[in-house]
Amino acid sequence: MKSAWIQSFTNDPAEVELRQVDPPTPGAGQVLVRMRMAPVNPSDFNYIEGTYQSGFARLIWNQGADRPSDRHGNPPFPWPPYSLGVEGVGVVEKAGRGFLGKRLVGKRVAVVSGPPNGTWQEHTLIDAQRAFPVPRGLTDEQACSFFVNPLTALALIRHVLQVPAGATVLQTAAGSALAGMVRNLARDDRFSVIDVVRSRAGAERLRQSGSEYIVALEDEDLVGAVHRVAPGGVAFVLDCVGGPTGSDALRCLKPGGRMVCYGTLSGQPLSLPPRDLMMPMTRIEGFYLPAFLADRSLLQRLGLVRKTAKLIEQGVLDTPVEQTYRLDALHQALDHARRPGRTGKVLLDMSP
Repeated sequence: MKSAWIQSFTNDPAEVELRQVDPPTPGAGQVLVRMRMAPVNPSDFNYIEGTYQSGFARLIWNQGADRPSDRHGNPPFPWPPYSLGVEGVGVVEKAGRGFLGKRLVGKRVAVVSGPPNGTWQEHTLIDAQRAFPVPRGLTDEQACSFFVNPLTALALIRHVLQVPAGATVLQTAAGSALAGMVRNLARDDRFSVIDVVRSRAGAERLRQSGSEYIVALEDEDLVGAVHRVAPGGVAFVLDCVGGPTGSDALRCLKPGGRMVCYGTLSGQPLSLPPRDLMMPMTRIEGFYLPAFLADRSLLQRLGLVRKTAKLIEQGVLDTPVEQTYRLDALHQALDHARRPGRTGKVLLDMSP
């Protein structure tokens, strides 16, 4: 079968290999999924570049360790070589021992996996508990992006921040698929959004799609622009950029406001005077979806999955798609996914 692999961490996506490997055999509690479609997410590049490994290595409990571990002492990520791809959709072909896996055989499922058994390949091996049957009305294009963006948007807005009606949320990288889901949730939950993008071209795209409050950093100072819209500041900030943009976004909080960092698109650290936090008594916190889900019971996780599926079907958490590539065109897809100014997801098609 065809499979996208890396031999070692690399900052050059051209070094990702498309190789022929033997399909794996499911063991107890596992299923073999014939993949049909998978997205290219920013998190996939973290697996290519080793960003997750280096991030965990910086944490205090990993000082002096040969390999980083999570807070429970377990290795949080594998080391290459491994196959790539975090999520996707496919059909369960085989199951190892276990009642749950056998019940899934023949069903179309959304999977969240990641290396070493990634989803950018024609078959992948996954724990049966991480394969979720998807409604018939959900297309492969929507089902393949079931977890990373929709679940994150839902968790951030309704569970972490619990944004009330009438509040204002400022979000950076507002042209992303996840940011679009936040805007859809805002319409349902009756809160306001200030969208921050880099370019005036990005601002124009958001304007045409109906966004009300937009800041183009190419033309405006962030704090000054937000002050004109919300003179007292905003209650919440969602930042996935970091660097100067994230640092300025923090200054836009009203007293007691909260900022959640959930991405590092700029690759730069936040830099701010401590009194930017002290005087208004604001808070910065981090969000990492696997850790969030690990802190929930199985019933809570299933509830989140069901709610996400319902909201995708309703169009609230649907994923816009810009282009789909066959797996043979992997490098074109990776180049496209890194292109600034995209208006939708890049997908990989592994269907027969």
